[in-house]
Amino acid sequence: MNKIQEEIFFLTKKLTGTINLIRIFFYTIISAGILMIVLSIFNMLSWEMALITFGISLLYSLLRDVSITKISNKQMVKYYQHARSNHENMSLYIPLLEKTYQGYFLKRAALIIDDGQLYLEAFRQRKNDKQGQISIPVKYGDRFVMDRQSIDKNHQSMTIDSTFSGQYYRFSIVNHKKAIENMNNAKKGGK
Repeated sequence: MNKIQEEIFFLTKKLTGTINLIRIFFYTIISAGILMIVLSIFNMLSWEMALITFGISLLYSLLRDVSITKISNKQMVKYYQHARSNHENMSLYIPLLEKTYQGYFLKRAALIIDDGQLYLEAFRQRKNDKQGQISIPVKYGDRFVMDRQSIDKNHQSMTIDSTFSGQYYRFSIVNHKKAIENMNNAKKGGK
């Protein structure tokens, strides 16, 4: 793995693989609110029950966020290994992210530069570990075109509006100057 690839993984994990306090707070409030409504319907709500409900909701939200980040980091490595085995001349792998108000989430797709060409590779979700990973690479210009690129306000990511098989497809990637330069060169078919 080259230095640029390591930096992309580090920056991606920084966005997707860290515990997000805003997301934990959001899910704690929602789950505690729902539980309190249910308890009040059954006339079981008291101050003690409300505190217990809030504690359980906070624990649930924390465990949920930790598991999402661990799974996301493992998936990113698995997708990279699969792409590496299928693309002999792969020089760069850029995971795609979905940016929401809750933070960044890893998509089941990546941009790949193989032999100087840019590809969007979509990975199928596996039902179990016994099932092999399958992916579909689409060369830039065939059924995949990037329409617009913009650096986000936080300067940590770039949002890209694209068209994939005739459908609008928006995604984000980490804001890494050299990776973006390589991606833009590969769109032209250059090395």
